[in-house]
Amino acid sequence: MRFCTFTLPMEESRRRRAGVVVDETVFEVEGDKPLAQVIEEGRWREVPTSKDGLGLTEVILHAPIPRPGKILATIVNTRGMLGGPDVALDRPRIDMKAPSTVVGPGTSIRAPATGIRPEVELAAIIGRRISGATEAEAASSIFGYTILNDVTAPADSRADSYEAYRRDLATGKIAKKTMRGPLFRSKNHDTFCPMGPGVVTPDEFDVSKVHRMTTKLDGDLVQAGSTAEYIFGPAKLASYLSEFLTLEPGDVVSCGSVGWTKEALGDMDPTEYVLPQRGGILELEIEDLGALNNPVARAHGA
Repeated sequence: MRFCTFTLPMEESRRRRAGVVVDETVFEVEGDKPLAQVIEEGRWREVPTSKDGLGLTEVILHAPIPRPGKILATIVNTRGMLGGPDVALDRPRIDMKAPSTVVGPGTSIRAPATGIRPEVELAAIIGRRISGATEAEAASSIFGYTILNDVTAPADSRADSYEAYRRDLATGKIAKKTMRGPLFRSKNHDTFCPMGPGVVTPDEFDVSKVHRMTTKLDGDLVQAGSTAEYIFGPAKLASYLSEFLTLEPGDVVSCGSVGWTKEALGDMDPTEYVLPQRGGILELEIEDLGALNNPVARAHGA
């Protein structure tokens, strides 16, 4: 099944409604329930909907979960992000995005003057509470999948670097080092977490298959890869996270980004890339999930 969150353009209250998408038609879930409640109740397979639907062009789509409880973003989870075949990971590396950064399709991403890097990612929506889950248990807890753009301002983490005295692992001596700045500021500007256009449940999105992933700016390809590049899949990530952090219905586990095209990246390393300094339309697509489109605009004062 395919779920979405939508509003009606002519309705003053702009009440956010949960819907089921069939072909190009949206049928509202009965009972005035947000999608987060539908997920938590766990009876989504037989959820009742309105008899009459609306065309997708007649509604305004929003992020399917407008304010998730937690957004857990995996970093360096593909060869494209690690930068070469001779490096490996023994376990996932995780960062967090604030729920207030979430926006839906069509909402402008506000880019600082230093630029932004788009990151197309497969994101899993957790459907039931798990703690200490096996990989199989974690897989069965996933409600569905959506597209997430882990927008990043790389200059922020470089500017947040600092000097500190740390032990050199090779020599054992304590010496002054320049430490990489934390990623939090670079990933948590307002509007830095577009999600959507909807959520596709596992019966229609087979995560074991290869799904192409791309990012385009005004039609120009800047990212290209597939879900086959993931070192750790969504079930493995959810299981790992649940070892130390309880996951709850509506939480988002994002699997990480693929790399950039050679034409876009040039001689930069993957963490240095930013979009050209202009506006435009970002289109992120994951095969069988759809496309997530957002315009890029300068942030106030940029």
